[in-house]
Amino acid sequence: MSKRNERVIKVIELLADGEFHSGQTIGDEIGVTRTAISQYIKDIQGLGVDVFRVTGKGYRLAKAVELLDEDIITRELKAPVANIEVERVVTSSNDVLRERLRENKELNAGYAVLAEAQTAGRGRRGKAWYSPFASNLYLSMYWPLEHGMSGAMGLSVAIGTALAETLAEDGMEGVQLKWPNDILVGGKKIAGILIELEGQATDSAHAIIGIGINLRMPDWLDAPIDQPWTDVETELNGRVERNQLVAKLLNKLRTALQAYDVEGLAPFIERWSSFDKLQERVVRIQFGEKYISGVAKGISEDGALLVEVAGEVKRFHAGEVSLRYES
Repeated sequence: MSKRNERVIKVIELLADGEFHSGQTIGDEIGVTRTAISQYIKDIQGLGVDVFRVTGKGYRLAKAVELLDEDIITRELKAPVANIEVERVVTSSNDVLRERLRENKELNAGYAVLAEAQTAGRGRRGKAWYSPFASNLYLSMYWPLEHGMSGAMGLSVAIGTALAETLAEDGMEGVQLKWPNDILVGGKKIAGILIELEGQATDSAHAIIGIGINLRMPDWLDAPIDQPWTDVETELNGRVERNQLVAKLLNKLRTALQAYDVEGLAPFIERWSSFDKLQERVVRIQFGEKYISGVAKGISEDGALLVEVAGEVKRFHAGEVSLRYES
């Protein structure tokens, strides 16, 4: 990280309490002149943080923010091993985790990278994932695949189920799963999953499981998202403790992945169905310029989408799925 970026992050950390801090105080703290602070404030706003200045008082955030804290999260984890790292600004958390794998082939299963912001966050099919600072959750988890990439066939189903259950257990109503890896509430996207694989088809491989959750999208920015969306605080009508939610999710994910390693998808199919948005709905599955329409019939034992087409139930392991008649 450049010296300038380090200073920008330090300014955010100083302002995180939501109180006024004078330009002189900030400058003294980070070792720059007061006149240089205004440029750092512009950089901060570019990260999606709402900060303003009042003459005679200084700078403050529109709202205090709860920054991710590695110590707080680690205390809440069931696994005693220090299995997480918190970064402030990254290209993407998946990228950082991939670097860690190359640096150290012996990462513990469940090792996770958390970031406050991503400058090049990714969704499925190369789409950008909007990633403002300290607003949402950007998480990547490492999981070894002892039986190669074939063992990842239903991984997104297990992860999606764990994520949906975590939100529902926190009191959220109307949580839905849209095969293969979208989490919605009332038809609006609240979270997504991006799984990237490295290794051999039949030999050992690695899964990098990326998760993005909208926690509190900044209402002063025009979020560049091309579909209906919502966030956790809107749905729960109140502030969310980010560190507590992260710890709860990490525990849930690790438990789910351990079960998946031993039993495959068997423990998840019924649990998935209780959140399944597509069940018994007319869907369209698109493959490039071609598409097939039918009635969704749940998921198979290996995570494929089951669709009844002209009286025959077929399995689909890929494709862009949409509801033929949205309601």
